[in-house]
Amino acid sequence: MRVWLSGVLAIVVWAAGARAENAPAPATRPTVHLLAIGDWGNGGKSQKEVARAMAGHVTAQRVAVDAMVMPGDNFYGKLADEKDKRWVRDFEAMYPVPQFGFPFYPVAGNHDYEKDKLKAELGYAKANPASRWKFAARWYRVDLPAGSDDPLVTLLMLDSNKDKLKKDWDAELKWLEYQLDKTPKLRKDGSRRWTVAVAHHPLFSNGNHGDNGVLQKSWGALFKRYGLDVFVGGHDHDLQHLEVTGWPISFVQAGGGGAGTREMRRDNRGPWSARANGFAHLEFSPEKLTVRFVDKSGKPLHAFERTGEGKVTVVQQGRTDGAPKKTWEQLKAAEARSAEEERLEAERAGKKKPKSDEDDD
Repeated sequence: MRVWLSGVLAIVVWAAGARAENAPAPATRPTVHLLAIGDWGNGGKSQKEVARAMAGHVTAQRVAVDAMVMPGDNFYGKLADEKDKRWVRDFEAMYPVPQFGFPFYPVAGNHDYEKDKLKAELGYAKANPASRWKFAARWYRVDLPAGSDDPLVTLLMLDSNKDKLKKDWDAELKWLEYQLDKTPKLRKDGSRRWTVAVAHHPLFSNGNHGDNGVLQKSWGALFKRYGLDVFVGGHDHDLQHLEVTGWPISFVQAGGGGAGTREMRRDNRGPWSARANGFAHLEFSPEKLTVRFVDKSGKPLHAFERTGEGKVTVVQQGRTDGAPKKTWEQLKAAEARSAEEERLEAERAGKKKPKSDEDDD
């Protein structure tokens, strides 16, 4: 009897092994890793330190990074054209291929519109298609993983310089709504698909420039309507993670790429903001998004997770840098100016004579 049972057991085990061997391998759950730096291109000490910190972080984490997103102010100072020596010094050599062998997706900041720099930045991508610099247009879309017919992440790369776009602002706005509307929230297997917007000017910021009421009204209405998950911004030279009441979007501020940092304007909104050079690392899976902020020395500063349903959990609480008392009066004055700008914007819109109130700081 024992022999018979053993024989049956052997047959069952063999059959199970045969099925396992011949069955297709289970589908790999996709992940997408992004790095984010804005306000970086000055060729200075802090830019170099941030670059080294990113290289060390990627090596230590043993991750395959899919892309770098760059929310503007890519080059400070003069950039003559697509053949300028700064392309090698401040980009190609600054972020060497062994550690940074992935595409870089920039958008324009206000400093990129100085002189003919934006023309040079767009021209370099066109003249050097093999380069990692992938600046396709003033606004464009990227789906990741690259080449997938079932993306996990959609990036909407936007130009927030309304005063520079002029009549093209409305064209970009229509394009943005179309992209948000047509992008599915779920993948083919029913798992989560993430939508991320990247632009230079933040909708909300605890930093020097503060909030942007114009973007809150124009883009913000669309982001809420179509369920944007994350907004990545720059402009203020710092790092921030903001969750704002009434806004079901996580705001990631990644303006610490190399330019000199500035005092914070406010410190009464969080979960976290810090005057620091550094970068953000965004890791997407179908289940959750994890965002880690790291400073220029490689020190982890703050981290949070966000589920597909929008639940945010801080997994490493960073220390928020305080705002000097003198800035509170400045904040009140700025909020008054913002309210007046919104009133004027509405008035101009009613007269169909759009004109931006954006500053060029």
